[in-house]
Amino acid sequence: MSDLQTSLLLMMGLAAAFAGLGAVLQRLPSGRPLAVGLVSVTLLMLVYVVLIWDSPLLVRLLPFSGAIILGNWLPLIGAFYAGVCFQATGVPIVRRVLLSGVLVGLCGYSLVSPLLGSTPCCARVEFERVLEFQTTDSTCSAACAASLLRVHGIDATEREMASLCLTREGTHWLGLYRGLKVKTAGTDWDVVVERVSGQTLLSQGSESGVLSLTFHGFASNRSFETGFAVQSGHAVVCLGRGGPGVLKVFDPSPDYGFENWDWKQLEQVESAILVRLEPRAGRAVERIPDPRQLWDKNVVYWERAR
Repeated sequence: MSDLQTSLLLMMGLAAAFAGLGAVLQRLPSGRPLAVGLVSVTLLMLVYVVLIWDSPLLVRLLPFSGAIILGNWLPLIGAFYAGVCFQATGVPIVRRVLLSGVLVGLCGYSLVSPLLGSTPCCARVEFERVLEFQTTDSTCSAACAASLLRVHGIDATEREMASLCLTREGTHWLGLYRGLKVKTAGTDWDVVVERVSGQTLLSQGSESGVLSLTFHGFASNRSFETGFAVQSGHAVVCLGRGGPGVLKVFDPSPDYGFENWDWKQLEQVESAILVRLEPRAGRAVERIPDPRQLWDKNVVYWERAR
């Protein structure tokens, strides 16, 4: 059974338990336990949305490849409300069934939504490079993930990572985390996720990794300068600081490749998630080349026939 199937079954079981809890509290003669339950679940939802949802904290709490499923707690909260609604005897049965049914449907859709759709069809390339360009408009993260794995001595392809990262019209960083987590299982490397800022990247630099970026709305006004599209995420391979106020990156878009980013590019970034690999605790790993040495195109474009 795959990690995704296991995660789905676990979340379905938890959702059923939350629905049962809501139904039981609703049937109690005293209304106080129900009130406490509703307040508690509502507070849980607020804490989740404000502090945990779409945050690296999520994978620190749930460091599993199925975090993209296990980290979605909204179906659990919705299931609790569905149980409460279904047992609200003061409401006509038709309305109860309709409302609880809609809630259950929304919970189910939310739970399986990362798995819906199909993976983009990546082109097969004749030669493999250490850092790979994307072959579709939607697979920048998959290409970056494959490149990062190769830098760390783990064989991977864009096509393989697009499937593992659950790439559809794009790739959520949790999907990127999932793909890297699956590929590093049983190796000396583990996956680390951090939220970073443009200012931090310029002033302190960063270890090599995949930067998953979203951009400010005004980026479209300067797209001729930056190449960034509004309301569209993008991923690049971070190669580290290239000097004062300069960040070296590899942009997998075929028209770009190696670039020096300064504040002109990074001021367009609204949010940035860095997904990188680090040695597992207690593991001694072979030193990998300084990713900034990959700037030498004779190294990066080293080719071997598949």
